[in-house]
Amino acid sequence: MTAWLGVVRQPPSEDLEIAVRAQHFERWRYPRKDFPPGREGYLRWRRDAAQRQAQAVGDLLESFGVCGATIARVAALMQKRGLGRDPEAQALEDCACLVFLEWELPRFAERREAAQVAQILERTWAKMSPLARRHARSLRLAPEHRALLERLAD
Repeated sequence: MTAWLGVVRQPPSEDLEIAVRAQHFERWRYPRKDFPPGREGYLRWRRDAAQRQAQAVGDLLESFGVCGATIARVAALMQKRGLGRDPEAQALEDCACLVFLEWELPRFAERREAAQVAQILERTWAKMSPLARRHARSLRLAPEHRALLERLAD
């Protein structure tokens, strides 16, 4: 996430740097299996995890004497509030999408049907800014994933 942040947002604010680095803070504490299967359960898990993570990171920042405005901003970014309107929230989303495509997609895809992978790639692509999409096109991807992205790019 940090490496991609340097690509999609120059210079990033300190609040955004913290939010990007804390994006999956203690995510292991919020297992996906504790939520219902399917898209609705996934979205609830993701929202709840983001809220809990933002609270935990906020508590940690507060313990170091970080001001309330910074804590609130980091929490808003971690929860992706203002996505589509806030350029920093979009930068965080772009980083997450690029990390998914670059590092997680092969393992993710091997456990799912091709149609579901195509649907997830379509949703991922829709969340990305034009800048992030340009960078996504330069990633080394499996031929079948590259073909799906190229279809989306048209």
